[in-house]
Amino acid sequence: MCHTDRMVTPLKGTLLLLAGTFALGGTSLLISTIAADPLVIASLRCLLAVPMLLPLALWELRRVDRTASLPLRTVVGALVAGLALGIDYSFWNTSIGLVGPGIATVLLNIQLVALPLIAWLVERARPIPQLAAIIPLMLTGVAMTAGTFDVGGVQLGGVLAGLAAGTAYAIYLAVIRRTAPATTKPAPFTVLALVCLSAGAAAGVGAVITGGAHWPAEPGTWGQLLALAFVGQVVVFWCLNVGMTGISETATSTLLLLPGVFALGLSSVLLRETPSPIQLTGCAVIILGAWWASLASHRRRRGRESSAVDRR
Repeated sequence: MCHTDRMVTPLKGTLLLLAGTFALGGTSLLISTIAADPLVIASLRCLLAVPMLLPLALWELRRVDRTASLPLRTVVGALVAGLALGIDYSFWNTSIGLVGPGIATVLLNIQLVALPLIAWLVERARPIPQLAAIIPLMLTGVAMTAGTFDVGGVQLGGVLAGLAAGTAYAIYLAVIRRTAPATTKPAPFTVLALVCLSAGAAAGVGAVITGGAHWPAEPGTWGQLLALAFVGQVVVFWCLNVGMTGISETATSTLLLLPGVFALGLSSVLLRETPSPIQLTGCAVIILGAWWASLASHRRRRGRESSAVDRR
């Protein structure tokens, strides 16, 4: 989370979150128009963002205690998390090409269920009781979103790629959260630069292994990639990192469900790609399940904090 000199009001925080989620929803549409291999897009999106993030990283490094803000654990965590993010972007880009930007973005919400399951498997942390009902709900939404599975399993493959992307993103979040420094002045853009470097390298290696490592030849394609790196990494993360300092975690989590909604709306308006009524219902069910999981998690956290205060 980024700390600024000025207090971020709830209104400003909400507006920044809305701007960030709208930009995030729009990136899926931009990706769908780039004529390049999905893994190459994922790699260049991250690598091109690194020099853009350097000025922000240098700015914040002058304002923080580097020993406290960037211990070895945090640096290693950023690099490991970057590997997961590179996998996330690679699968997400693949999903976008198969099921469209709107549905692919909605499928990422599976991370809100995958995250507590990862904590349960790794740390034996008891998941929220509501998860027993939320998981079947979201799986039902996924099945509805997958539609009738067209010939050749293309749509099913796209749905599975979207779910893999959401799971990889949950791993990214789990690593980042568990390796964050214990300080009130972190260095989020420096960490993001390290994440992007690692993610770009991971996706690039994947492109080489799968035989898709053919760099774009058209200048227009490079322009699209630069726009994706700037909007998808710099703008989105700046809006989210700053905006979330002005509003509650519950409000933040709720607003972070909006990229899928924005992506569906933009796909319908700009690309004329309107999902079927069953798919739209499935998307709504996924968003509902993600919102429920987020709300239940925050209520549980507040309950634990209240109990800890009472015991003192």
